[in-house]
Amino acid sequence: MTIKQLYFIADEFQALDLFGPLDAFMETNSFVPKAYSAKLLGLDECAIKTSHGQQLLPDVSIDDPISCDDLIICGGAGMRTLTLTETQNQQLRKIANSAKRVISICTGAFVLAKLFPHEDMTMTSHWRHCSELSTQNPSKEVCSEPLFVKSGNKWSSAGVLSGVDLALAIIREDHGNSIAAKVAKELVVYIQRSGSQNQFSDILQIQSAQSLKLSPLLDWLSARVNEHITVAQMSEQLCLSERQLTRLFKQHLGCTPSHYFKKMKLNFARDLLGDESMSVEQISRRVGFSSYDSFRRAFYRQFSVSPSKFSKGM
Repeated sequence: MTIKQLYFIADEFQALDLFGPLDAFMETNSFVPKAYSAKLLGLDECAIKTSHGQQLLPDVSIDDPISCDDLIICGGAGMRTLTLTETQNQQLRKIANSAKRVISICTGAFVLAKLFPHEDMTMTSHWRHCSELSTQNPSKEVCSEPLFVKSGNKWSSAGVLSGVDLALAIIREDHGNSIAAKVAKELVVYIQRSGSQNQFSDILQIQSAQSLKLSPLLDWLSARVNEHITVAQMSEQLCLSERQLTRLFKQHLGCTPSHYFKKMKLNFARDLLGDESMSVEQISRRVGFSSYDSFRRAFYRQFSVSPSKFSKGM
């Protein structure tokens, strides 16, 4: 059965907040025919401008007698500051109440919160705007760190590209890990950053701390996830003492070098679990674990699910 999606946009919406998730869902149709359909929803039938001035015509307006399975509220500067009349709010809320899922991308969370002002909800948005979102909605639990959050049938994601991560998670929920992995490969993205992953990637954390000293080492390690690398070998790569290296990792990444490398291995293993040509045991060896049992325990500690269950789409 086709899942019908409506993407709500208004003037000054962020184009990537629309086309990132939309492309991910539409790409699914290459593997599961007619998995999703998509229409653009506007406040009226007039052309809608992106934050950079390009224009799109909506397929339907909130005045039309429409329903959907997924209402996806895109973000952008205009969406964050969007003022709805009481009538518009009621019309949009009626569509939202009939949907099986209501999803916000980035600052679309501000509209989501307006539609359900009295509902207890955990949500996220772009880290830059989470404080404002929380202030405006004291009844909501706003988390500034996750890439995306699921709260009942409400989903919300952080800034721009995390909308693709959210879409992949929903595709995985609807059609399993194998299909989500195929979609991710077509989009040339990593399958798939978990919702609990921090909005700041490891490299971004280093950049935000104005220290790129660790970047070459992280690249070097990512090419050697199948090897056993000691802290001494890591230190040698940067011409630092083990003590200096450990201090840098704790300062910028919040963990020791060995813990970081194990986390990198497990993230890489998680991505490989969407590859149907590899068994779980082969993947455990591919990332350098000496036994499947030790790999299974480490994977469960990091992701709270066994690798075999994860590979089957939970």
